[in-house]
Amino acid sequence: MTFSLFSLEEFISQLKMQLESVDSDFVYYYRGCATHDWPYNLVPGIYRDQYIYDEDTSFREMIIKSPNEFVDDKTTLEKLVKMQHYNLPTRLLDITSNPLVALYFASLQYKNDKTDGKVYVLKVPRNEIKYYDSDSVSLISNLAKLKINKTNFSSGFDYLVHEIKEEKPYFSNSFIDKNNKDIVKIFPVKVKLNNNRIVRQSGSFLIFGIKDLNSKLEAATLPTTLIVTELQIDKDAKNYILKSLDSLAINESTLFPELDHAASYLRSS
Repeated sequence: MTFSLFSLEEFISQLKMQLESVDSDFVYYYRGCATHDWPYNLVPGIYRDQYIYDEDTSFREMIIKSPNEFVDDKTTLEKLVKMQHYNLPTRLLDITSNPLVALYFASLQYKNDKTDGKVYVLKVPRNEIKYYDSDSVSLISNLAKLKINKTNFSSGFDYLVHEIKEEKPYFSNSFIDKNNKDIVKIFPVKVKLNNNRIVRQSGSFLIFGIKDLNSKLEAATLPTTLIVTELQIDKDAKNYILKSLDSLAINESTLFPELDHAASYLRSS
């Protein structure tokens, strides 16, 4: 069920109703989107506008152009997180554990259009949450380094194993044979808090595998059972809600540590 909301107070009230029966076996995450009806709201950037065809090239070109930025990143996931930070399309989708952060993003304007926003409330089984060093996460994240024609896994996983061994030398084909179903899944990932933006936004990610083992051209589909509700933010209430959030220190300056965002916030204050 979709609710149309006009204030911070209404948002909190509706959220409390949705979370009345909190189960310790589950964790709640939130995703705020500036428009309520964009078909890509729950799709990672690499699967928008056919970016997937150049995923492996974009991944390597980013590192070539800014090698010093990636010196301390030991895994493909860490590199993808940094690329996501700089707005390169990846197979990561931003989520947050703070519903007010999601509300902030849902209350922004979408390009120059005046449109309702939306906050997605996700209820994730605790045992499905992965950490930054998870083998399942390595399986999915290293898909980013493979060309399209090397992702038909019906003939084996040699290319993928080769890429994973760069960060995990113990990996083998037999390991993937036993765990290949993970490649077609979507996992919530807790990453290292070594990025100030992630810290300020209480950020985590969903990492998207592929639809089937024949090719990485299509993303795995987010199960609808994970979405508890969708809270719609009225377009005419966005500025009012942003002002309310600002009074709680949820604004561009606090969520984005970069100096240009602080300047932007001061200009608009």
